[in-house]
Amino acid sequence: MNSRDLTLTCIEGQPERIPFNPFVMHLAAAIGGVHYSQVYCQDADVLAELHIKCARTFGIDHVHVSTDAYREASAWGVEIDFSGHTPVAGKYLKLDDFDSLDSPSLGDAQRIQTRVDAVKLLTEKVGGEQCVIGWIEAPFAQICCMFGMVEVLRLARNPDWNTRIKALMERILPIQLEFAKMQIEAGADIIGAGDSAVSQIGPKRYQEACLEATQELFHSIKRRVPVLYHVCGDTSVVDTERRDMLQLVASSGTSILDIDFQVDLTQAKQKVGSQLCLRGNMSTSILGNRLYDPNKIITEVTQTIKAGKPGGRYMFSGGCEWPWTPLDVVARNMGIAKALVEKYGGY
Repeated sequence: MNSRDLTLTCIEGQPERIPFNPFVMHLAAAIGGVHYSQVYCQDADVLAELHIKCARTFGIDHVHVSTDAYREASAWGVEIDFSGHTPVAGKYLKLDDFDSLDSPSLGDAQRIQTRVDAVKLLTEKVGGEQCVIGWIEAPFAQICCMFGMVEVLRLARNPDWNTRIKALMERILPIQLEFAKMQIEAGADIIGAGDSAVSQIGPKRYQEACLEATQELFHSIKRRVPVLYHVCGDTSVVDTERRDMLQLVASSGTSILDIDFQVDLTQAKQKVGSQLCLRGNMSTSILGNRLYDPNKIITEVTQTIKAGKPGGRYMFSGGCEWPWTPLDVVARNMGIAKALVEKYGGY
C-alpha cells in the first residue's frame, strides 16, 4: 500500500499503519533555502519541487498546496503584502462596499491560478504515489481574510450579527466551490479547508451563523473528493447551554478533522472518532524548542500515537503547522516522530 492509498484508506477505517501526515508549509521552503513569502508562495514550480523534496526527506504520506490564507481574498481584491516572511493582507475590503463589488473571475486571478498549477504539478510528479491535497479557506475564515477579523467580530455588536454573517457567506460560497472544483480537476485527491479563526467565536455563534454554510460547502465538495477541515485552537469548549464545539465542527460534513494540541485526543476519539478521521494533536510548541530534549519529544509523540491509534481513522500530525526554525531541531524532531510512527503505528 503506497502513501496515497494509506491516507485515503485511513479516512474510512483502519489502514496498514497510521499515516504520517504532519502539516508542513514553511519547513519546505526552509529546506530549499528560499524566501517563503516572495518565492515559495508565488512560484508553483518551486512549491511543488520543494514540497515533494520535504515529503521524501521525512517520509510524509501526502503533499499539499496550502501556503497562506489569502488566495481567494486576493481574487476578490484584497491587497496582499509579500514583504514579510509570510503573506498578509495589506488592505482589506470594506463591508459597506461589498454588495456593489463584482464577483471575481477565478480564471483571471493570478494567485488562484498559481495554486491550481501547483496541484497540477504535484499530480504529474507524484500523483498515484502520494495523496495530493488542494486547499481553500472555510467560510468564516474566508470572510475574516476579506474584511479583517476585527471588523467581522465587530459585527457581533449588532443584534442581526448571524444574519449578516450568513449573507456574506452566501455571497462567497459559489466562488469557494468553484476554486475547489478547479483543484479537483487539476488532480487533487482531497480538498483541505482552513478555519484559523472559528474557535474564537464559540459554539453558539458557530452553530447559528457558520455551520450551515460550512456544511453546504463541504457536502458539495464531497460529491467528488473527501474534505479535510483544519481548525486551529481549542475546539473542546462546551458552553453553558451544552453546545459542544468539537461535536459541531465534526458535524460540518468533513471527512478528516484536524484538532489542535489544546484538545484532548482521547476524548476527541470517544466523542467524534466514529464519525470521521482525526488528524493532529501533537503539540507544536515543543517541536521547535531547544529546551525539549529528544527524550521529551519521544514521550510526547508516543503518547499522541497511542491516543490516536485505537480503531483506526487517525493520521499523525502536529496540532497545527510543523515549526521550521531552528531547522536542526525541527528536522531532528520530525525524524523522531517518523521513526515512532513506524514503530508503534502498525495495525
